[in-house]
Amino acid sequence: MKLNLKQLDAFRAVMVAGSTSEAALRLNISQPAVSRSLQNLEESVNYNLFIRKNGRLFPTAEAEFLFSELDQLYDSFDHISHVMKNIRPTGDGHLQILASTPMAQQFLPEAFATFQSTRPNVSISLRIVVKRETKKWLESQQFDIALLSFPIDYPSTQTQDLVSVDARCVVPTGHPLAEKDVIDAEDLEQENFISIVPDTTLRIRVDNAFQSMGVYRQKMLLETQSGASICQMVGAGMGVSVIDPFNAAAFNKLNIAIRPFRPRIRFDYGLVFPLQRQKSKLVGDFANVLKNRASNFFLTDIRGENRR
Repeated sequence: MKLNLKQLDAFRAVMVAGSTSEAALRLNISQPAVSRSLQNLEESVNYNLFIRKNGRLFPTAEAEFLFSELDQLYDSFDHISHVMKNIRPTGDGHLQILASTPMAQQFLPEAFATFQSTRPNVSISLRIVVKRETKKWLESQQFDIALLSFPIDYPSTQTQDLVSVDARCVVPTGHPLAEKDVIDAEDLEQENFISIVPDTTLRIRVDNAFQSMGVYRQKMLLETQSGASICQMVGAGMGVSVIDPFNAAAFNKLNIAIRPFRPRIRFDYGLVFPLQRQKSKLVGDFANVLKNRASNFFLTDIRGENRR
């Protein structure tokens, strides 16, 4: 079958807007035109994308899957559009960055600020990717440089180690454990423990650390999807946790105390470059900024508190 971009536009607009009337407004076409596009698309693929009931459209499982796959295609279009608008005769350039969530909290914004202080006309786009999306984005090769957690399944010739850091324990300011220089797994056995959701790298490593010490956490009552949310909950006095140090550092001005955790949980981060594209001077310069920033990011005293 031949792809029809008008039909895909109509489909995506309906999925985003929730109705053909709203989709028509978004696309600046008539509602019947949207309906015809949907019908023609369904005839082309030979399965239903929507269940029509009481004048409303309800996406099928096939529609949900197609919509998720289209996101990457439309992201590519947006990127190309952005590049075309920002090409300048001066050749200042554009950087497309992929990054894991922890690196995007504070580390990257500070690196961007340093880089743009000397290259103010370089445009930057940042795509934050979770672990399960990493393979898809690496295969797409739609990036200039990626900052990801290691190890990673990618040719070593196109990767560089950036930094290795230990997990941190975060507790509310004023909590008795905040008086300790180092917090051990045993110290958290009776504490309200806030966890990242299951089947994530952080959850697996933290759970394994406690299991290796034979420590059973009695009060695992809260789970959330991000390290940022964990820090906010800890700051609100809802419990304690163990997280990656980049998230901890990003929220060290909240009502939280950050301490080294034992047993150590090591996190490795690195840089990844496209396979079939020669590294430009712009990318090399930005990589050097990242390396310098990484070497100075964690300045700690003996209690593990971040100093700037």
